[in-house]
Amino acid sequence: MKTFRVAIFVLLLIALSFGIYYYQNFTPATQTNFGLTFSTRYAAYLGFDPKQMYLDILSDLKPKKLRLIAYWEDIEPQRGKFDFQQMDEMLAESDKEKIDVILDLGLKQPRWPECHQPAWYNDLNQEQQKQAILSMLQASVTHFKKFSSIKTWQIENEPYFVFGLSCPAMDPGQVQNEIKLVKENDSRPVIITDSGERGNWVRTAQYADELGVTMYRTVYSSWFGYYHYPIPAWFYRLKAGYFKTFENKPIVGIELQAEPWFIKAIADTDLDTQKTLMNPKVFETNIEYARKAGIGDNYLWGAEWWYWMAKHNGDWGMWAAAKKLLSN
Repeated sequence: MKTFRVAIFVLLLIALSFGIYYYQNFTPATQTNFGLTFSTRYAAYLGFDPKQMYLDILSDLKPKKLRLIAYWEDIEPQRGKFDFQQMDEMLAESDKEKIDVILDLGLKQPRWPECHQPAWYNDLNQEQQKQAILSMLQASVTHFKKFSSIKTWQIENEPYFVFGLSCPAMDPGQVQNEIKLVKENDSRPVIITDSGERGNWVRTAQYADELGVTMYRTVYSSWFGYYHYPIPAWFYRLKAGYFKTFENKPIVGIELQAEPWFIKAIADTDLDTQKTLMNPKVFETNIEYARKAGIGDNYLWGAEWWYWMAKHNGDWGMWAAAKKLLSN
């Protein structure tokens, strides 16, 4: 029994030593910057003209950093026939305003249902599907690289996570081929994303230039209902230190929660629940958490919801809180 206790003590001591090393191996950013993600599809789902919402965001919130999404189902509605007009107009505005843009391309992209393939994709066999993704990336990068505001290409969104039966995890070899293709066509860095809480950051980022990680604070489980992630901010610093030990690449906070975690349609979720889950006070707490985590650039998740709350419900609280944050 004594030998067993000694062995456990030694193992705990070793784990603590590695933990301290990893924690110290990540140098927190001295300044925390905030941008936001904008989804044309979610804007339309909420009943708004995506172009008008985008222009309102630029003119009033004045973000200096944006993550935009070129949804595959929108840019290639028919196989081999591309429609880049909507994204061209948005990127022309970001060029004019000198905004730094992460442009998201791929099959797995932000917002439900997470996989955003065009309808014709589903009739292809597996090899044809892989080639179709590569062809789309080739055409997209060749077209969009003329925009100076694009500073980074995001390829796929959390590619190794399963989001329902219709959006399985991706083959790592396919993801590697996608990143390789983009890098062969443009010199700007490629970022790939993973769950901040549950992801394997080292595996995910091995072929990319940068890693983007999510940061969600209040989520939902079928077992527990809504719950607050019991993870202190230093967890991210520890995990970032581990990552830096094996992959010395920049880390970006790609999705910082600034909207409620919805478990059903927004129209079916009462306003009191929404405002309890996310409000300026919760927002401020999440911002402070991100600062303590030490990641320099963080992209807020929820701009479309702030707009919906303001325009549809007359509640400008979140919009004003975000505006104040971004102005600083």
